[in-house]
Amino acid sequence: MVDIRPLDAMDRVFLEEMLFEAFFWDPAWPRPTLAEFREHPEFTKLLADWGRPGDRGVMAEEQQSKIGAAWFRLWRPELHSYGFVNAETPELGIAVASAHRSKGVGPTLLRALIEIASADGHPALSLSVSPSNYARSFYESEGFYKVGESGTSWTLLLRLGRASREAAAQQTTAADEPLGR
Repeated sequence: MVDIRPLDAMDRVFLEEMLFEAFFWDPAWPRPTLAEFREHPEFTKLLADWGRPGDRGVMAEEQQSKIGAAWFRLWRPELHSYGFVNAETPELGIAVASAHRSKGVGPTLLRALIEIASADGHPALSLSVSPSNYARSFYESEGFYKVGESGTSWTLLLRLGRASREAAAQQTTAADEPLGR
C-alpha cells in the first residue's frame, strides 16, 4: 500500500535524491555520485530556496519508506529550467526509486500533484523530458503534449481542467492529421 503525503521541510534530502534519479533515468549513462552532482549548477538551481511561493510537492511512502516524489515550482523568464513555458505554469519534476518503478507509483504521484495544481488555480503543468525516455509515453497518456524543445529535451504541457484537456487533445489530434483534408 502506497501512501501519498505533502512534501515538508524534512524531505529536502530525499527530494534531492529524487531529482538526481530524474536526471539519471537511463541506467546506461555513467553516474557521478550524488555528492558530486550536488555541485553541478543546474542541479543546484533546480532546488535553490525550495519552499518559496509556488513550490509544491508530494511524497510516496510504502511501509514508512520514501519511494518517490513529484513536485512543481514556478519560474521566471530570467531564471528557469528546461521545461519552462511561462511564469504562470509550474514545471513538474517526478521520480520513483528504481526498485519501485512500473508499479503504479508514478501515476499516483502525478495525479496527486495535478489535483494540487488545479486547486491552486494553475492553468497547466509543464515538464522537460528526453524523447527517448520511457516515461515520455506515460506523460502523453496522461494528456501532456509537446509544445517545444530545449536542447535535447522536449517541453511537454498538460492543460488543467477538463475542458482545457479536451481542447488540448483535439489540438494535438488536428496537428497530427495530414494536410489537405
